[in-house]
Amino acid sequence: MLIKQSDYHRIYRVIHSLLSANNSDPATAAMYFATFGAFILEHHYKIKAKPSGGLVAYNLGGKLMLFADHREDGYVTGAGENFHCWVEADGWAIDFMAPAFPQAAAELAVPAKMFQRPLSSMAAGINDLKQSGDFFYQAEAEAMSRRFADWHKHGAIGDLASVAAGWFRKSPRHMTGSLVISTSDGETNTVALSGNMLTGSW
Repeated sequence: MLIKQSDYHRIYRVIHSLLSANNSDPATAAMYFATFGAFILEHHYKIKAKPSGGLVAYNLGGKLMLFADHREDGYVTGAGENFHCWVEADGWAIDFMAPAFPQAAAELAVPAKMFQRPLSSMAAGINDLKQSGDFFYQAEAEAMSRRFADWHKHGAIGDLASVAAGWFRKSPRHMTGSLVISTSDGETNTVALSGNMLTGSW
């Protein structure tokens, strides 16, 4: 593993907590998890990490989870409205949003687990997800660069990423269970650590 499960869980919880406190649109949550997760990895681990996005398919305990749009020609694409984001770092694929799948895809009833796999273990295609934990990513660089460019126009994004990196601490170092942040209108808001507990890894 690139990072310990305990640290992965801390990163997920920090991002989840800040999202919840800011009433962020769940549809864009994957971009937050990938961008903030990559920022924390670079800041705390000095690892070159980059957020990526596009078509994503997982086999989670025998259940197929697909983030994609179906095209008229019968193929699927991650360049449309339905897409997902992940982090690529030192040859590893990390999905910091995976512990939120019980809420993001309630109909699948999957448990909250860590997703951190070597990119070299990726399946050849979406029809090759034979075992639990198998995955397939197809990056849509052009579509994602447009999305990220529009998304970064919101000034608070960079501030929140810095708050996330400032809150996170590697285990076993102590990390505070709550944080007081200032809002744009000068108010203060206490954000408590939240999120699902992990039951293992995919």
